[in-house]
Amino acid sequence: MTKWIYPEVIERLKESCINFLDEKTTVQNIQTEIFSAESQVVAFEEKWLRTALFNAENEIELLCFTVNEDELVVSIKPIVQDILDKIQ
Repeated sequence: MTKWIYPEVIERLKESCINFLDEKTTVQNIQTEIFSAESQVVAFEEKWLRTALFNAENEIELLCFTVNEDELVVSIKPIVQDILDKIQ
């Protein structure tokens, strides 16, 4: 297990990712949670995570404008799973 500088932020993000993958929360909610975590992770040692969250949030935003509503959740799940894999 990784020792995080911001363990509360990571735990909340994990929970949000799991809830999204289980379809218990919306695209907008996971987007908000990713942005929130990105904003709170400011330590140099975790800059890679901030960058990953920034990229994921941008990918989700792009998908929101380019993918049909009925395919959106399925298209976003791999992005959220990737975040979860990185923070587990």
